[in-house]
Parts: sequence; C-alpha cells; structure tokens
Amino acid sequence: MIELETLPDRGLARDFPLVRRRRMMGLAGGTTVAAVAAGRTFAPLVRSGIVRSDIRRSFGTASGVARGVPLDIRLRLTSANSGRPLTGYAVYLWHCDQNGNYSLYGEGLERANYLRGVQTADTAGWARFTSIFPGAHDGRWPRLHVEIYSGPACRDLLHRAQIALPGDAAEQVYATGGYAATLDAGTMSMPLEMACVTGDVRRGMVATKTLAI
Repeated sequence: MIELETLPDRGLARDFPLVRRRRMMGLAGGTTVAAVAAGRTFAPLVRSGIVRSDIRRSFGTASGVARGVPLDIRLRLTSANSGRPLTGYAVYLWHCDQNGNYSLYGEGLERANYLRGVQTADTAGWARFTSIFPGAHDGRWPRLHVEIYSGPACRDLLHRAQIALPGDAAEQVYATGGYAATLDAGTMSMPLEMACVTGDVRRGMVATKTLAI
C-alpha cells in the first residue's frame, strides 16, 4: 500500500500538515497551522511565506533553491458561465524540480519546500509565478499542478488541474545542462490541459493558460 505522504500531488490539504510536522513555517501570533489548513484566516498564509510570486526558493525555516531554465507562469482565471475574470480567487501552484523530484516528498528534499506558492488573481484575473521549467516525474509528461480557491484564505476548493507543457519547449529545455529528463511522447502519459509556452532557454520561457472555473 502506498503511503499518502509519498504522493506529491495531493495538494494544499496534504502539504500544509506535512510542513507543520516538519516545523518549517514558524508561524507567529499563536496561530496554528491547523487554522491555516482549515482556511479560517489569510494572515497565517502570509506569515508562513508561501504567499509569494517567486517560488524558486524554500520559504519559512526550510532550505534549498531550485535551479533550471527560468519559467514565468501566467494563469488567467475566468468564469465558465460569463467569461469574466475572477478577481481575488487564490491559486496554489506546485511542480517538480529539474530532476523530476518534488520538495517535501523527494528523497533528500524533506527539508525543502520550494516550487510551491499561493497567489491571488488581480482585477484582470491573472495570477503570476516566477519559477523554473520542471523536469519529468516518473516518466510523466512535464506539468504544473494547480488548485483554485474562491478566496485568499484557501477555504473552498473549486478546481484542481494538471497543466501540461508543450513537447517542443520541453525538448529545448531538456537538451540543456542540469536536466535529467528526456522527452519520450510514446511512453509518457499527458494530462488534458495544455499551456502555451513562448521564449527560449537563454532568455527564459513564459507559460500562459486560461482556466475557466
């Protein structure tokens, strides 16, 4: 039987208790991580350090920095009914590092929590993250994991998705130094949603995706 704690795609409800047990957050003011996980207040999320646009470094008392080809992630949240932007909705985004391993879960990464972050959508519905292009985890197509919540307290989970990154972009990145992955479309399973990626490995890449909620 696989222990849930070994699975890197369980989301915020699994990740925060794990961060708490490993004493990575250092929350102030007597607020517990249990209150954060329950979504009762936004302030503890801010104090924890997970609310940030640049997710390349670990937050709180954790250590480690993710290296790789720069990737600017731009997600636009819209209403599936009206097409209007969803302002103030929260996005929890996470993905693996250039070796295909996830902080908190990968061997040797138990004290790291990089490549994870929360942002709220602006008045145009955009939530942005500064990150690196991910490797391939266990032979799976390179992807971003996202959870969408109705407000910044991350109380009500509305949508969970895996966003694939295009094969041509991945092939460029994986040909550079530091990446352990190769792209084999014949053996790699791919999620349904695909981002648009522009740019190059020298200047960095930009991944854009609209999510209708």
